[in-house]
Formats: sequence, C-alpha cells, structure tokens
Amino acid sequence: MNKLFTILLCFCASAMGPASTLLAAPVHTTYLWHMEQPIYWPDQSPYGAGYETALESIWQRNSGAPHPENDVHSIFTLADRVAAYQDRPKNSIATMSGVDAGAQVTFSGGLIRNVASLGAANYGGYSSSWNSHFQTARNWTTSGGRPRMELTIISYHHSFAPLIDREVLKKDIQIYQSVYGSIWGNTPAQTTGFFPPEIAFSERIIPVLRECGLQWTFISSTHLSRACSNFPLTLGTGGENCNPPNLSDQVNPAQNIWRTQTISRGCSPTDAVPFAFQPHRAIYIDPQTGIADTIIAVPVAMSMSWQDGYQLYNPNDIDIIAPNNDPAKPMLITLGHDGDNAFGGGYSYYMESVPQFTSQAVARGYEPTTVPEYLADHAPAANDIVHVEDGAWINADGDFGDPDFPNWMWPPHTSSGQIDIDNGWAIDAHNWAVITAATNYVLTAEQVSGPSHIPAIQNPRVNAPTMLDLAWHFLLGSLNSGYMYYGTSLDLEQKPVVACNEAVNYAAQVIGSSQDNTPPTIWQLQQWPHNPGSIGFGPLHGYTQVQNPRDFRVWTFAHDISGIAACSLYYRLDNDGANPLSSFQNETFAGGSEVSAWRVRAMTRRTFPAGNPYNYGDVSFDELPTVISEQFIYHLTDAEVTDSGGVLLDYYVKCWDSEGNIQNSDIHHTYVGTGQGGGGGGNRVSWTPQNPLGGQTVTIYFDLTQSPLPQNTNPVKIHIGHSGWQNVLNPDPVMTFDNDSLMWRYTYSIPSNATSVNFVFTDGSGNWDNNGGADWHISVTPAGTPGFVMNGVLDAGAIELGVNGDMHLWADYDGTNLYVATENAQGTSNDRFIFVSQTPGALQAAPWSKAGLVASWSAFIGNESDNGWRGWFDVNGSSSIASSGICEGSLNIVDEFGSLPDSLYVCLARYQTANAGTLQAQIPSAVISNGSIEANEYQVLHLKPRNLTIVPDGASLTLRWQGSALAQSYRIWRANSIGDTPTLIGTTTNTSFTDTPTFSQAIYYIDIQF
Repeated sequence: MNKLFTILLCFCASAMGPASTLLAAPVHTTYLWHMEQPIYWPDQSPYGAGYETALESIWQRNSGAPHPENDVHSIFTLADRVAAYQDRPKNSIATMSGVDAGAQVTFSGGLIRNVASLGAANYGGYSSSWNSHFQTARNWTTSGGRPRMELTIISYHHSFAPLIDREVLKKDIQIYQSVYGSIWGNTPAQTTGFFPPEIAFSERIIPVLRECGLQWTFISSTHLSRACSNFPLTLGTGGENCNPPNLSDQVNPAQNIWRTQTISRGCSPTDAVPFAFQPHRAIYIDPQTGIADTIIAVPVAMSMSWQDGYQLYNPNDIDIIAPNNDPAKPMLITLGHDGDNAFGGGYSYYMESVPQFTSQAVARGYEPTTVPEYLADHAPAANDIVHVEDGAWINADGDFGDPDFPNWMWPPHTSSGQIDIDNGWAIDAHNWAVITAATNYVLTAEQVSGPSHIPAIQNPRVNAPTMLDLAWHFLLGSLNSGYMYYGTSLDLEQKPVVACNEAVNYAAQVIGSSQDNTPPTIWQLQQWPHNPGSIGFGPLHGYTQVQNPRDFRVWTFAHDISGIAACSLYYRLDNDGANPLSSFQNETFAGGSEVSAWRVRAMTRRTFPAGNPYNYGDVSFDELPTVISEQFIYHLTDAEVTDSGGVLLDYYVKCWDSEGNIQNSDIHHTYVGTGQGGGGGGNRVSWTPQNPLGGQTVTIYFDLTQSPLPQNTNPVKIHIGHSGWQNVLNPDPVMTFDNDSLMWRYTYSIPSNATSVNFVFTDGSGNWDNNGGADWHISVTPAGTPGFVMNGVLDAGAIELGVNGDMHLWADYDGTNLYVATENAQGTSNDRFIFVSQTPGALQAAPWSKAGLVASWSAFIGNESDNGWRGWFDVNGSSSIASSGICEGSLNIVDEFGSLPDSLYVCLARYQTANAGTLQAQIPSAVISNGSIEANEYQVLHLKPRNLTIVPDGASLTLRWQGSALAQSYRIWRANSIGDTPTLIGTTTNTSFTDTPTFSQAIYYIDIQF
C-alpha cells in the first residue's frame, strides 16, 4: 500500500503543532560526512609488498593490465572529490553559524592509502600535505574545547561490521586507531566515536567496539523506530520498502508520535518523535557470562539526511517536529550521507547549503554542534537502554534498510532468481563463503605464531611484515563492503577472491604442520524467511506482499583447516512470549524459567560451489578460490512451532572441528507468526455487494471498536484505490458514521476496468489499520476495456518514440493516463530512468547519486539494474507500475498537473549503476554530448493539436496542423457559424485534411484520438 507524501506531510503538521511553538530547550543539529574509496585491486602489487594503491592501479591500467576494470583515474580526479578529500570540509565548517557548529567526518583507511599515494606523486590535483587541512580543522574547538571537525573512527577497510568475524573487525578498527595520530594529528586526543560502514549496525558488534575503547556509535534512526512495539507499518514506496520488523525485535517502548517522510529513493521512512532522534544506550549480553556491554547509540536521521545530500536544504523539516522536543533530553538531528558523491559532495553543498542551513538553524533557535559536544551535556542515562534492529542505510539500492542486509548478502537462489537456500548459489553468498574460509586460516596462523604487527598490516611497504602480517593485510583487503554492494559490476566479484587467495597462501605457510588449537569459524547466522508465519515484503520478495509459511531455515557457512566434524542447531522456546529489555534470560546459554531447555538438531552440510554454476555472463573468475567454506542448513519444522505459530524462539549454532575445538555462534531470536492476516481482518470490515462488478459501486463498512485505531477517532478516513493500488484517491475520503449498524461506511465508485478494490483505514494523524500489513482487497470482475495493464508486457498500442542501440522508449495516452515503457534494466549493469515533465526547466542534479545534470522533471521512473526493482518518484498524481518484466508505468496526467496540459515532455536515460555513474545513452539522442540531459533533449508529446492553418485551394480548403507522436488518428469537426454545433466531417491518420465547405464561412475543430 502506498500513502502519498502530501497526506503524510499534512498529518505531521497537524499532529505536531505549528513551528511557532518552538520550545526553549533547543533541538541540536550536526553533520556526518562519509568519505570512502576502496582498494581497487586487492591482489599483490607489482610495485611492492601488499595490495595496489590508487596510483599503482592507474599505472596498471595505463600499461594494459586487465585489472582493475574501474577507471581509477577518473574516479579520483573528479574536481569535487579532489576538493572533498583535501580542503573543502574544513572550508565548509569555517562558514557555519553557531559557536559549537561542526561536523563528523569519516575517511576510510582505503581512501587514506589511495589519496596518500596520489599526494606523494602530486598526481591529479593532490598534494603531499593533503591531510593538513583536516589537522587544522580538528584544532578548531567548540565552547567546550572539543574539535569542531570530529574525525570519527571507522573500520580501516570499510568492512561490513555485522557480517564479519569479531576478531577480524577488531583488527580492522585497531589498524585505523594505530594510524590515526600520524594522519589526523595526535592533538587533540583521538575520538571515541565509531561509524559502522554503510551505517550497518548490529548489537553483536558492541563487545568489539568496547574492547577498542569506543564509547559511542552512529546508527540508523529507522532501526531504532522499527524496534518500537507499536511501529506503524505501511508497506511499499509510501512506507517500508523492505521486510517488516520481526516481532522479536519490537521490544522498545510504544511511542505516541510518528513522522513519515517520503524521499526520492523509493521508500518513506517512519520515525518515532522525539525517540528516534535522541541518543540512547544499546546493549549486548555475553551469552556465556551474562555480563552486559552498552554503548551510546547516536541516531542518524535517515529521511532528512537524504534530503540534505540531494538539494539545498533548510530546517523546515525540523520545524515540524521541534514542538515535541524534550528539554531534558533534546533531539540531536544528525544529517549523515556521503561527502564525496552527488550533490552532497559538491561545492554548492559544502559552501552554499551548509552555511545556509546552519544560519537558519541558529536564527530559529536550534543549536548546531558536534556529537561529543552534545554528549558532554546530554549523555543518555545509564538505564536508558534500547534495542536497535539490524540494518543499514534505508536508501541503499535493493535493500531499503532490510534487517537481512540483502544488498550485501543476497541469499542463494536458482538460476532464474528464486530463493533456494538448500541448493542455490549467489555471488554475495559465494564471497562470504570464501571470506569465512580465509578468516579461519588467518586466525589459525595468528594462534600459531602471533601476535601480528598492526603497523605492518596497515602498510607493509613502510613496516617490514611477517608472513602473518601479510596474511592479515590481504584478508582485511578483501572486506570492503562495496565489493558486495555493486554485485557483479566490472570485476567486483573477483576482488574478494584474489585477496583471500593471497591471505590463505601466507597463512598456510605460517601454519605448516603446527597443531590446530583454533576453533571453527562460523559466519553470522542467516534465516529464511525473516518473518516465518507472517508478512514478507521488499527486494527479497519481488516487492510483493507475501504470507510466509511458519517453517523456516537457519543456515550459515563454517570452516576449519582441520575440517568440520559436526555442526548443530540449538533452539528453545520462550515460555512467556516476550524478551523484555529488563531480562537477560533469552540472551544467555544458561537461560532460566522464562525459556525452555535447548533442543539440538544436526545441520545438513553442503559443498558450496566455488565457481559460477549458472554460467552467468556478468560473473567471471580469472582465478577460483583456494578454499571455500561448507554451507550448513537446518530446516525447522518442529510441530510445536509450526503447527500453530505464535512462538518466540532463541537459537544458536555450535561447530566442532576434527581436533575437538568448539565454537558457538551468538544467540539469535525470531518470532514465528500464526500465518494468519492475509486478508481477513476479523469481523470489523465488510462490504456489499460481496462480488462487485467494474463500473458499479461498493459500500464498505468498518467497525472502529475492533480496530487498533484510537477509539476516539472521528472521523475515520479510508485510503482507497484499485487494481493493486492504482489511482489512489487523494485526499483520503472521510467515512460516514452509520447510526443503524454503528459502523463507519464509505461508498466507492469502481472504475469499469478495475480488477480489485484495495483499501486501509486511518485517523489522518499517522495511525493506520492496514489489516496487520495485509491491507484489504475486494475482487472485482472488470467491465469494459482493460486500459493500461501493468503486467510487464508491452502494451499492444504503445508507440515507439525512439531507439538507441538495444534501448527503446515507448509511450501511449488514453485521454487520462500517460503510459511509458522501456526494457527491464536488470542484468544490464546500467540503471534506467524515464523522465516526464510538463516543461523541462533548469538543470538539477541527476537522481540516485548519478553524475551530471538533468533538466528538471515533474516525475520519473527509476529501474535498478541489480535486481530489476522499479518505481515512480516525485509523483503528485495516481500512478502504477509493473513489478517485473518490461519496465512500464502509467501516470494520471490531470492528477499530476491539476489540469490537462497542451503538451508533455519525456526522455529515457541509461546510467552506470554505481554512485556517480555516468550517462551512457539517452532517447532522444543528445544534442550536446556533455554527460547531462538538457531541456531540448526531451521528446515533446502534444496532447492537443497545435498551429492549425487553413489554405484555400479553389473551392476547397486544406487544413494542416501540428500533431502528436501518440496520435492514433485525428477527427475533424466543422461548424457553419459561431454557436453552431460542430459536425464530424472526417477522420485521418495524417496531419492534413481537405474539405469543400458549402457555406460561406466555416469553423474547424481538430481533436486527437489516442
């Protein structure tokens, strides 16, 4: 179900009060600017010990080497990046208003190595003193004496923290800490804050952070909100475009105020106000000892961060929520995003948007600051304990904050793409199987001959490395999250393999014939589906709401150099159906009266394919992995769990190697639903007639007393559309209270071509009754013509507007809806966009972090190459789109523009998939090939005839006019005088017509038949 952004904005304002009621205790604001470039070829460099730096990769490409396939020169010499990696963040902070105003900057270790290599050679605009500007800004201080530029700790190789081994994560953080002083200066003291790459957080990493002396970490505001017990779930682009939260995660206190904000990325994140914008303490319980570790969790405001990174931004969004600020615990609005991509990495952002925002924030009574300065005054209380759901950025391609991290771990599937845990294969899973095996080799080598030498791991050119140090160096070099993020683009699938092969080679030499005292390495446990017995949605389910079965699979990879002797799943049932934050029994192996005894089941083992079993054309391995982990699976069908559901489970995995060494995983939790809620809704909803026809009306009745909506709701509103949420009525109609039935009712006129009526209920203030996420659907027998059917098949009447190689643009118009289509972008390594505009205007940043500019659009379709996902963006009117197959969509033109325009403009563009991907092709063809789409590079579609001329020819008249590319034919009407009723005199497919009038005057009208 999709809720329109205008509706959401309206209820937020009314529920939260006007901006003029700002509280005296200020809302605080701060920035998080993330800088990152990976090691582009993590194999042995021909220029010295260790992997290649950026400069060496440029040399290799120039000399004809096959890898890396990335154009490293163009990546690093982009003018905005040259500035962002040197002086622009400092210059931006200097423009900020507010005595404590500042920013957190994260600068990955791979980027440090790369920029240092370029700076040492004075290459591409980089200087050997590239880091001096950051050192200078670190010494600018707040009123409390803290740095106004906070260089926040990050795992050195931008490793994906929730999915890697703890010892490996600790080593990657320690490397960054060891080099911190030499890069950023020893004064002031090193930060105690952490940024998990991709803002991917799990409470399982808390012990590592605390062992490294870190005291606070950034998290996503969304994953704090979704863990609240009354999170208001809406699925689709109008809400959560991913799996709903599992009930086992929803243990945070219920919240009273919610704000949903649509962003131009295909989702509308919902946050609790002020809860999701306040730092709290996240907790981890050691399952062996029961000892708790906590860390301060600082939320990054997901929706506002996206807005800040893609346009000139002001504090208007903060004004909406500011009246709900808690003076004793003020909100900290952290605006976090890439500082080196798209608008958020450019001059206009740093030197125009940032000073404008901070100036306006101060003028409105807000307080720009830094995280350490805020925490010095407003540290969360020791008992302010919360749960944070697993998850990452909500704007990540094909992920949208899904708690299973699918953009970095797409599960095994068949060759046609169906999830198949038992027998399938996927490139992400392959990478993790390789990394898990290499991890066990390196940990065993550390046990045999450690300790390793951290400076030598960081830079083996400067600090003489041992073979153990080189094993660590290459293992860590395999872990960059971007290798998984961009799938099989270029040679990304090869990078983890070549690095792990180097790591295994060095580790094996260290180990030799030594005794293996190292336990098996178990990769982080995976579960399919995320919500057994309940609703599934999002990228893993084809963006279709599904009712999952109650049985489920737990699976993982495990490896030991001595071989895995056995691997078992341990699970137990919760006795009271809850895992409250106040009790630790579900978190420990020992348990207690709240949980049952453990049940043990042997897991099925499987040799995971080391190559490319499906012969995918975009997967190429120059070398196969030296070692790869086995996959272990258990299909849980315990009748006590699956017969009726409604059960909370704890589970973990234990592995033994052939030497008797044992390893336990962390304890995980899942709630198995009852499997109901697929469209029932109890007795609170009914309608008449039971089996309506298209073109009829249907009256819907709703019993508020049985609904989760507030019982004082008056009036109830219905959010309603048809045929898969097409043509949703806007605003939501008000229902009428029926005194006879004591229920609310609404009569809906069903379009003649409708196949279903889709609806939910709302109070208009952010509370929804959506049938437990299933919505309500009335089957309709359509009448009349079907119109544009969104089934992934090109509409029969579609007209080809242009061709560019293998790319086509089609369109059609039925007098109400514009239809546009192109081929599916999936598997092409290029995203596609269809832009629609009433009048293309000034150039603006291309969408989805792409390079270049696009003449301003009114709405657009985005279609991702990685998984084929597509959606409408920036729409005001009702719209629909096919979820698979050809990328086709329709848009109600009058809804969109308020009236029928004379003309529309459309264009199709194809961009490289990666962030900052460049324009590859367009329809119509470029007038000026400059990487941007100019206003004169749109195709005009006239909806009304234009420029009618009449040329006498003896007794006849020849009419000529400017037609439409979408016209099927034209009708010509003639009136013999003003006020006379026009008569149809002809139909033609041409844009001219000859008539012989019989009166001395004639008035002609032309209309288009679409």
